[in-house]
Amino acid sequence: MVKLLLNSAAIVAVAFAGVAYLDYKEKMQDARQLEALSSPEMAVTTKRDSSKPAKARSASVVSIPKDPRSGQYHYKGRVNSGYVDFLVDTGASAIALTLTDARKAGVRDSELTYNVPINTAGGRNYAARITLDQVALGGIILRDIEALVVPKGLETSLLGMTWLGQLQEVKATPNALLLRY
Repeated sequence: MVKLLLNSAAIVAVAFAGVAYLDYKEKMQDARQLEALSSPEMAVTTKRDSSKPAKARSASVVSIPKDPRSGQYHYKGRVNSGYVDFLVDTGASAIALTLTDARKAGVRDSELTYNVPINTAGGRNYAARITLDQVALGGIILRDIEALVVPKGLETSLLGMTWLGQLQEVKATPNALLLRY
């Protein structure tokens, strides 16, 4: 009987030790993840100028519903001080603003020099290179983003890879596009 009690006590002790170890291991993993998230390696800087101070990543996620008629993803984002209706386009290398949307963002015509050759569906064109103070979609805000202003031939502003490329994840689901920063 004593032997049975000792065996049972040993089993209970091993079980408690195992649970305590797993709890300890989980806490240590959480601590390592927290440490990694706050480390300089997890900081993000703009691609334009890496000498600027690093900005920490947030855990923001934006879900953009798919337009059932066109299958495209449209989102109204804040650009500098104005709002722009974007077509989210992973095939576009840069943010491309219509002249009207650039004006909404506070860009003055006198600041624009159309010397960047581009190819669009409408043919060859020229755009002006600018740097936007900020571009925000939902809770994701990126600063100092390069963009192009396309004076003609572009019906809708495009949210391209100069912005999307800085995200942790861009994932298409059957009904939405998920953006994670």
